Amino acid sequence: MCPHWLYERLPVCYLLTAVGMITLTQTPLLWLAGSLLFVAGAVIWMMRSSYRRTDLIIFPTKRWFKPEWLYEAQPFVWLALGLLLSRLPNAAALLAVIPCVWACRCLWARSHYRHHASGLVLHLRRDPARRRRVRLLR
Repeated sequence: MCPHWLYERLPVCYLLTAVGMITLTQTPLLWLAGSLLFVAGAVIWMMRSSYRRTDLIIFPTKRWFKPEWLYEAQPFVWLALGLLLSRLPNAAALLAVIPCVWACRCLWARSHYRHHASGLVLHLRRDPARRRRVRLLR
């Protein structure tokens, strides 16, 4: 078992390694490996972030526009868009800064607000059974 400090930073290490592999190499095989590492880091980050969410959210029955999985993946989509834009020629590559900064801001906010809570808040954790009960009561 790895130490707690390393365990908490593994998704960030995966993402940074993937970004380095995608931006610094010219080999398509390394781009594929970096993309797979990026997806693995994003999925691990989303799973941990979703588990640590302490707010009690009752999802509306008509959720057409943005499902929860898309909301959770949004910063990683912005980051991937920034990486793709960084591959463009000189002046256009500066546009890559905008989605990358926005993605980092979203990830910082989520990591800042989502953490394990102690006490009563743990009992208010989101669970699908509670959402179904509340939906049935409406």
